[in-house]
Amino acid sequence: MTTPTGLKKLCYSLATLTLLAALPQEAASQTSSLTSRAAARFLDQATWGSTPASVAQLQQTGISGWLNAQFALNVSDLPDQPVLAANGLSNTSLAPVQSAFFANAVTGADQLRQRIAFALSEIFVVSSATVTPAYAFPPYWRIFRDNAFGNYRDIIKAVTLNPAMGSYLTMANNYKASNLLGTAPNENYARELLQLFTLGLNQLNPDGSPVLANGAPVPITNSSVITNMAALLTGWTYPTAPGATPKTFNPPYYLGQMIPVESEHDTTTKTIFGNVTIPSGQSAEMDLDSLLNALMKQPTMAPFVCQQLIQHLVTSNPSPAYIQRVATVFENDGSGTVGNMQAVITAILTDPEARAADQPAAPANPNFGHLREPVLLVANMLRGLNATVVPQTAVGALTAIMGQNLFEAPNVFGYFSPRYRLPTGLLAPEFQIYSTQTSANRTNAILAILYGLIDPSTTINLKPFVQNAGNLNSLLNYISAVFLHGGMSTNLYQAAYNAAAASASGTSTLAESVQTLAALRVVLSSAEYQIIQ
Repeated sequence: MTTPTGLKKLCYSLATLTLLAALPQEAASQTSSLTSRAAARFLDQATWGSTPASVAQLQQTGISGWLNAQFALNVSDLPDQPVLAANGLSNTSLAPVQSAFFANAVTGADQLRQRIAFALSEIFVVSSATVTPAYAFPPYWRIFRDNAFGNYRDIIKAVTLNPAMGSYLTMANNYKASNLLGTAPNENYARELLQLFTLGLNQLNPDGSPVLANGAPVPITNSSVITNMAALLTGWTYPTAPGATPKTFNPPYYLGQMIPVESEHDTTTKTIFGNVTIPSGQSAEMDLDSLLNALMKQPTMAPFVCQQLIQHLVTSNPSPAYIQRVATVFENDGSGTVGNMQAVITAILTDPEARAADQPAAPANPNFGHLREPVLLVANMLRGLNATVVPQTAVGALTAIMGQNLFEAPNVFGYFSPRYRLPTGLLAPEFQIYSTQTSANRTNAILAILYGLIDPSTTINLKPFVQNAGNLNSLLNYISAVFLHGGMSTNLYQAAYNAAAASASGTSTLAESVQTLAALRVVLSSAEYQIIQ
């Protein structure tokens, strides 16, 4: 079993990527130059995992054609859940929602939309640890599904007015200050909107580096700004449930958008970040739109948001130049639009830094790549193993034991912080939930998938692998193509070969199946696979 320290070291020492700044950005989009390795690497960054069929399709269409086709797809959904359980109490079971999520991830056609939606949900966190009704989560997920290729401003607004977020960060029923009662607006959502969803703590240059004054970072905000933003966001309550009478203080209800209560909205003048002044006399909706407009004009948003998206899709440690190139597109998509997600996603995935190691001869870059978080690890394995995953699958239990219980992040920062670093100083967000225990649980999850121990309805199909097992070299080359972009190292190749050879002998179907499982067990447990490179 690989130790946490060993895997952390291997994750970068075994990286096979490099930064070739001279590679033209548009080169990878040309069908004629797209090798199977290049296609597999691209799909590992843009989907839940490549398959031989998806690699062939990408090679045929080219990256530009593939992106255009994916931008047009919006087919995956999560099923609405009943408000009440069979016992008449609140329905808190997220199992059906988690199961549908994994069924979509493994078999859904809109792979890119799903990956982006998941990344956005890890930035705009709402957790069932606090928001317990299961029916709150499918509508919240649809915000990211439906706006994944839209505009970042629309995402912020939809999240702000979503009742699940209103509950999670206590913006719902958050009313203006009362001198009589001695109350002040709750500042939770105002603070996290700035610090986690849009701007961060400090002003940033376009390349993500901090703006300095007298050698110190320049903060985005102060207590006065947060207080004024909290006042600006007052006056919203939950939607009125069907059959209920609208109230100034509606009880929690999670379908639809929150609604304004103008009598409880602070209409005074407010000065927020960047010395932007919000005029007096505006409605709750007008104040929110003014805030969104101010946010979209802040130059710090582009590098702050783009770095996190790059981390989720491509690498934990993007270079400042990579961040700046993508941030420039966020600021202006070529037509003057700020926050165009289609343009930003295209820039992230086709950037020279992302595509640098598409060629096998590229020298290794020890600072590139990122650990497969549990949700991505499990979905990727199931896709590569031709799994049948039905909407009732128990796959979600596997990611939970690895530290990532879907839709139940432990806090507002999510499962891990984008700023988490290894002792070496390298950013490595996903390693925040990697420990001795979760390392062992990763191995157990791999074995559960390979040996059919998840549930009776979730199965894998090893036939394409076994068909190559008559020759161990052919088998390992096929495994390498499916799971490692055709780039398996000599050491891993030998370890998998030895395991397969020692597991069984002969050319019977049973022997070849045993050899296949032995080789897959070694490869899928390796750092080379568990680190997306």
